[in-house]
Amino acid sequence: MKKLLVASVCATAISSAFAAGFGLYESSARGVGMGNGLVGSTGDASANYYNPANLTECTNVQVMVGMSLINPFCDVKVDGKMQSKMNPGWFPPPHAYIAAPVWNDKFFLGFGTYCEYGLGTKYDNNWDLRADTTETTIQQFTFNPNIAYKITENWSIAAGARMSYISFENKKTPFDHDDLHTTVMHPVFGPVDVSLGRQFIRTHLEGDDFSCGYVLATQYKLTDDLRLGLVYRSRINHRIEGDMEAEYVDNSGKAAALNAPRNGSAKAKLVLPASLTFGANYDFTKKFRGGASLTWTEWSTVNHIDFRLPKDYSGKHTSYTEELNWHDAWRLGFGFEYDFTRNFSGRLGYSYDWDPSGEAHGTTMLPPGDRHIVGFGVGYKFLDNWRVDLGYNFIIMESESRMIGGHKFQCDNSYSHIVSASVSYSF
Repeated sequence: MKKLLVASVCATAISSAFAAGFGLYESSARGVGMGNGLVGSTGDASANYYNPANLTECTNVQVMVGMSLINPFCDVKVDGKMQSKMNPGWFPPPHAYIAAPVWNDKFFLGFGTYCEYGLGTKYDNNWDLRADTTETTIQQFTFNPNIAYKITENWSIAAGARMSYISFENKKTPFDHDDLHTTVMHPVFGPVDVSLGRQFIRTHLEGDDFSCGYVLATQYKLTDDLRLGLVYRSRINHRIEGDMEAEYVDNSGKAAALNAPRNGSAKAKLVLPASLTFGANYDFTKKFRGGASLTWTEWSTVNHIDFRLPKDYSGKHTSYTEELNWHDAWRLGFGFEYDFTRNFSGRLGYSYDWDPSGEAHGTTMLPPGDRHIVGFGVGYKFLDNWRVDLGYNFIIMESESRMIGGHKFQCDNSYSHIVSASVSYSF
């Protein structure tokens, strides 16, 4: 299967929620509502994600837990022919954080777990590009301990480890013939007898990996009202290992005993990209605040994927390189927050996400096109120490097409709903 492990490239969304590349940014309900404009100043335990240097703003122990529900869907055409809608359902990437001052108001510790990358797509089993994929669900989780240090009253720095776990599942139909020849030769599965009617080869792939990277961050207060932040996230090199099962079935869905299924182990090398984020936050008044962020992501690391398949029908392992030719891309977001009362706040945000995929290459596991993300949210404080945040994003993806295996793959009316909730407690 030439594209057996491309799923890992387009590796939580769980689902990509139609984010550019396969990045996920839904790491707190407050951030969802504000277009992720929390890099210059965060003010709560979610600083572990947005900017670990902002942990120095947490003067007491704080805990946050939450979840986002993501539902991407779109209309799909192949060579102008309408296919069934792509709608993989709802996916629930979680987030959890803790922040605490530990020594002399200078050192601060934090820990976060959240999802940075992901993909979820599902098509009808008989759609026209079933040889590329019919279903892919990939989950990535980051476990992130951080330490922050306040150098002066205005300048803070931080460093942390990003321990990344990826798991994925992929299904496709790489062989589907009903011609009048006695046999058809498949490059991996060998000769397949189709003289008795239509025959399928369906494959099921599962795999996972654990690897590590790091994060470096800083915050600087230019004035009491203006704070700047800078965050660098390193590459993470994954060597994904899994198992592939292949089954021959006839037109009725029954197993066909024509050849032994080619089952075995499969491997792939995947480099999660580095990124650099700059952000600024400004307090217009005591009640009205705004923030913006600009992120550069090194998607060019997803230029190609090298993978190794199970042994073919002749008993030899087969290696392939899948060319994707992605390019580096940017993401711009900004948002505003207003305190209507001492305990109740409202938020608005917008983000623009550039698509990194090249026009000459594509995969049905990731619909192409730039993204517009409109968000809003609310926050409510109660019982002195508790806060509940709710956020919503509506994603609009511009219509684009890509050539895949000589066919034109096009996505129209591509949207996503994201609903997020977080609960915080301050000790």
